[in-house]
Amino acid sequence: MAINVAAAVGRVLTLQLAVASLVSLGIGLVWGWPAAKSSALGALIAFLPNAYFALRIARSRGQTPKQIVRGFYLGEVVKLVLTATLFFLVLRMPGLRFGPLFAGFVAVLGAFWLALLLDKKTK
Repeated sequence: MAINVAAAVGRVLTLQLAVASLVSLGIGLVWGWPAAKSSALGALIAFLPNAYFALRIARSRGQTPKQIVRGFYLGEVVKLVLTATLFFLVLRMPGLRFGPLFAGFVAVLGAFWLALLLDKKTK
């Protein structure tokens, strides 16, 4: 059975955006706009590096296995550096709420694992 990688990655990224939106909206309804903004920033800190990695993987078609593995490792290093850089930049912003920031970040990371579980159950 062939796996459509692009479709699977698209489902994961879509689920991550949906979770980011719902968590930020929920936090905003309970704690207000500054908390919602902080949650959205945390979600973006997790989502943007994942989207970068997904694009990098999508471009690996037609490469040798050695090139693909090298691309995975390089993509993961860039993803980690990008995450750290985004945290560094966002944590310098005034009026940031740390709880909602990390809630948004963790929610988007958790959405990846949720997507994997849901995908296993549909097969």
